[in-house]
Amino acid sequence: MSRIARGQRTHTVIRIVLLACVAVIVVITFWPTPVDRPFHAELTRLLNVLHSAGLPGWLNYGFVEAASNMLMFVPLGALVALYVMLPLWWLSGVAGLTLSLCVEFAQQVFLPHRFASPSDLAMNTAGALLGGLIVLIARGGARARR
Repeated sequence: MSRIARGQRTHTVIRIVLLACVAVIVVITFWPTPVDRPFHAELTRLLNVLHSAGLPGWLNYGFVEAASNMLMFVPLGALVALYVMLPLWWLSGVAGLTLSLCVEFAQQVFLPHRFASPSDLAMNTAGALLGGLIVLIARGGARARR
């Protein structure tokens, strides 16, 4: 298989995985109720136990929720960065911001049990940027080794 054909096949695989990633994010964010609702009480109890064992107080439910929002968008950002040319890795942040704006708007307008949040928008965008940055660093390291 030629190098060009391998590159096209890789691009197709990345595009398919990227679409699957967006689909997962859409399902999670458009769920009619917050997806953490069934686990809220258990997670709060676990955090209380961990706090009594010395876990810093700032590692609370809000932190876990914000970190989850960020982590959910890291694969999106990485896949966008893999899909575009390396100098355009920052488009991962644009993609994260765009998808997050759509999600937060739709939650505000169409989902009465969900809550649109500027902090979600910021964390989602940061996660996508982080994913893109990871790819940038990994690709830069790979090029340096060559």
